[in-house]
Amino acid sequence: SSSSSSSSSSRPLSRTMEADLVEMAARLMLLSARTLPAALRKFWERLPRQRDRKFVAQLVSRSFSPPVARMEVAAAQAMLDDQQDEFPDIRATVVKRADLLVLMMQRDEHKMELQLTLPKEFPLLVANPKIPEKMVAIPVPRVKNWMRQAKPVLAGRHPCVIGRTMTTLAKSVSLYFDGVEDCPICYSLLHVATQTLPKKACPTCKKKFHNECLYRWWKSSAKTTCPLCNQPF
Repeated sequence: SSSSSSSSSSRPLSRTMEADLVEMAARLMLLSARTLPAALRKFWERLPRQRDRKFVAQLVSRSFSPPVARMEVAAAQAMLDDQQDEFPDIRATVVKRADLLVLMMQRDEHKMELQLTLPKEFPLLVANPKIPEKMVAIPVPRVKNWMRQAKPVLAGRHPCVIGRTMTTLAKSVSLYFDGVEDCPICYSLLHVATQTLPKKACPTCKKKFHNECLYRWWKSSAKTTCPLCNQPF
């Protein structure tokens, strides 16, 4: 009986079973790319052999990146729609153009676009903010700071990083038109981790900071003075 069980365990899989396993593996790969992009990225980066990394990159580029990109666009648009009440003066839409994901915004007569470059191996490689050369109604340096602050979000471990980035940018544009000033430490309107506004005001110069940025500044400088005017808080 032991020999019969041994022979049955070594019996090759049928074509149907092989096809089922391939389909299951593909589904797991797609699910990982969609919901655990950072974990998949780390797995790929730690593959010991270069030819294995190349094979996985080609596989993702050919078979998984296109559907994941479509899912990210749909999720980003859903997030923008769900949070529309946080930027009621902005009409925001996400579209895909070749290797670009474009956030199209309109406020009154002003039309604006912000873009992310999507690598063909996405999400093994992260999307990158494309710094605009010009911007309607908003100073380019401010937009550059917002786009740079988006990089850690795009490289983060959470799913829907495209949607998180797009909603933060739409909120930032709306807040700019409302007259809210950037935090003088991180140069962003919304804190990258907590999504809070700069509310901690210096009693002397009246500039407002994110609580998290200010406390980090105080810890690194070993003093509790204003980073701008150097007066006690």
